[in-house]
Amino acid sequence: MSVSGETVGERLRELRTERGLTQRELAGPQYSAAYVSSVETGARTPSGDALRFFAQQLGIEPDELLGGSSPRELLELDIELIETAERFLLGDARRATPRMQRLRRRAERLERPRQEGIALLWLAGYSRGEARTKYVAEAETALAGEPPPVRAMVAPLRAAVLSDWGEAQYSLHLLETCHAELLRDGYPQPSMLLTLRACLAERHLRQGDLERASEYADAALRLTRGGPAVLAELTRSHVEVCRSHLAADRFADAAASIAAAYDLMQERALHPAMAHCLLARARVRGRRGDVEGALADLGAARETAWPDDVPAITVELAGEYLAAGRLETAGALLDQIRPAVVAGTALAAELRLQLGSLARARGDGRRAAEDLRAAVELATGLGARGVLVRALRPLSELLGETGRPEEAADVLRNGLIALGAENDS
Repeated sequence: MSVSGETVGERLRELRTERGLTQRELAGPQYSAAYVSSVETGARTPSGDALRFFAQQLGIEPDELLGGSSPRELLELDIELIETAERFLLGDARRATPRMQRLRRRAERLERPRQEGIALLWLAGYSRGEARTKYVAEAETALAGEPPPVRAMVAPLRAAVLSDWGEAQYSLHLLETCHAELLRDGYPQPSMLLTLRACLAERHLRQGDLERASEYADAALRLTRGGPAVLAELTRSHVEVCRSHLAADRFADAAASIAAAYDLMQERALHPAMAHCLLARARVRGRRGDVEGALADLGAARETAWPDDVPAITVELAGEYLAAGRLETAGALLDQIRPAVVAGTALAAELRLQLGSLARARGDGRRAAEDLRAAVELATGLGARGVLVRALRPLSELLGETGRPEEAADVLRNGLIALGAENDS
């Protein structure tokens, strides 16, 4: 984080070299040369104590390291950016968008490329189509001169644009490359690694690669600091601490607090992707027989997912409860989500499969046959192989159990033909 057109790290390096000091000499007994290097490259944000120590070593006041003529004005811009981002997270994009656009222009006037880029990324995150593409391109331009972890902030939204264009593999390659470069070049900033790993888990899961999704999901979940409520509370705390430091003219400490708040906001914006991390882990746990773990992860994923993803996660959660023999809970979830499932979709076929399985578990053979047959027919028409495979056997078994062996054989034969035809196409 910087509070002028020139970053704290750049200013530190400039003043150090002017005085003919090495990084080791500037570090003194309290810090390491590696720490000084990470601050100068922008990989780490120095604490207030570190800024005061470096200023003392350089023979200047701490405020001089912050650069600019009005650190108060610049830090207040940071606070407004965070508070406007909060509005986006609370679902008030209609009011947040024009306010963030104003802050973007203000950052541009103050020659604050990092803050301008951050504003553009929030605008891109809550836009679609050509508007998103435009904001992402402008953010790339604004952040072009920033350190690698800051430039990497654009990667997830550039990947989203590529996916919108039908370039799913290129999107995945971009994220993989960015993640590998940060690790290779010595910029393992936790908030950025968390962002990239969560996005990679989501992309791999959407492409059906559970193994790779699970690897990235586990790595991302190890870095997260809590759920949305915890992160929101931590963000508010850091913003209030920043305000207290500003009131006392302690600009270095205020800068450190606002940097922490930015990291928290970045993590909070990730929660829809984190829902897919939980979903990937839930599926692995389910396969390993960890029923309670799978249920816990699916429940948490449902709470943090995008609204469009909630119906599918709810149906999957109901399926896990059904498999665990908790029929009432499974039924309540299916009844709750049924109005939100769009007819004629693969999810509608999955819903009918789960409703049929529930009816069968309750001993209602007629209702079970009706729902399972609907699932098979819909899945066949859509080419939804996964649902079709899982619905064929229980339907044919049920028909056989109720004295309709020929009908059971027809269902199984037609289903296998459909799968074969799908496989040959």
